[in-house]
Amino acid sequence: MPHYQYTAFSPKGQKITDVIEASSPQAATQKIKAMGFYVKTLREDSAKRDRELFPFLSNILYRIKRKDAGIFARQLGTLLGAGIPLNEALSDIGEQTENIHLKKIIQEMKQQVIEGKSLSEAMNKHANVFPPVYESMVRVGEATGNYEPTLKRLADLEERNEELKARAITAMIYPMFMLLISVGVVFFLMTSVVPQLSDLFSGFKAELPLITRIVIGLSRFFSSFWHVMILAAFGGVYAFVRYRKTPEGRHKTDKMIMRIPFFGGLLRRIQVGLFCRNLGILVESQVPLLDALKIVAGTITNSIFIDELNSASQQIKEGSSLRESLRNSVILPQMARGMIAAGESTDRLAELLIKAAEIMESEVDSSVRRMTQSLEPIMIVFLGGIVAAIMAAVMLPMYKMTEYIK
Repeated sequence: MPHYQYTAFSPKGQKITDVIEASSPQAATQKIKAMGFYVKTLREDSAKRDRELFPFLSNILYRIKRKDAGIFARQLGTLLGAGIPLNEALSDIGEQTENIHLKKIIQEMKQQVIEGKSLSEAMNKHANVFPPVYESMVRVGEATGNYEPTLKRLADLEERNEELKARAITAMIYPMFMLLISVGVVFFLMTSVVPQLSDLFSGFKAELPLITRIVIGLSRFFSSFWHVMILAAFGGVYAFVRYRKTPEGRHKTDKMIMRIPFFGGLLRRIQVGLFCRNLGILVESQVPLLDALKIVAGTITNSIFIDELNSASQQIKEGSSLRESLRNSVILPQMARGMIAAGESTDRLAELLIKAAEIMESEVDSSVRRMTQSLEPIMIVFLGGIVAAIMAAVMLPMYKMTEYIK
């Protein structure tokens, strides 16, 4: 059934912009009037068509946050747990959802459920919003007839994953901000301050100190070739991104990133935390281990770890246990491998995987704090050293000029 986006006014004059599902524009207008609103504009929504014709572009234009998907899962689990039929629960959530793009998808899912499809099949039609972990876990809930715990686990999983990603972003923002400030200060000094001093020193007959000559030479280079440097920086980033898109490039750059001090260890802990929590939740939800590993591999960004998980899946197919297949992992720390071994031995794999995830998340928090505390003085010393060198380059010849005048 088509969707129509409309602008209307309430009897109190409040402007309302929303989306409604109807068989025709006339039916949409009647529905809006039945709600007591005065229709101003009404047009058929093109989002569904755009998602089908331009999937990549629509992922950007109609992006739905993972947080919103998690809230939807929690609301749906609560309503279904209260005994409300699935189509009615979807209708109620759709009416309350503020995100217009998510609202349209919920309405489409409701229509598919009414036509006889299961909730997991409806979610599969919107894999860009509900990744494979949703379909697999909801399918288990459908088999057991108990949606509520499954959907609440999904909501918890989304919240935990978003928290972990937020910590990673927080860890990256501060050093990048400090680096940009440092580059900006150096660029300003080299292109604005030092050239003026260079003109002052040009009439100085005595030989300038070495540090002054170096700074003036760098300043002239910055002033003459700043546009080339900017283009080279963008070109380097573009070449890196293109190279990283190749299988060999992604593998080599992931290996290089893992060796970076501070960041490498932090990113490794984040990947391990995501792996342990996602696999633990899937195993707890009774998703088959091979399916769970395939889904988890889709949530991992490190190509080395993905290769290890794919290899582990193949070994499990051949009869190995999970702990044996991951014994030689270079990403999983000994603690995580030990938890997996203990979990398989005691039939508590899901519980111990989630415990390992909590330990990793705690270590991520500690690493972020340590990195922030360590990088701050390093960046201050770095920036202070550059400013001190420029000041020395300025003051030494001025001191010599004073001696010359005397």
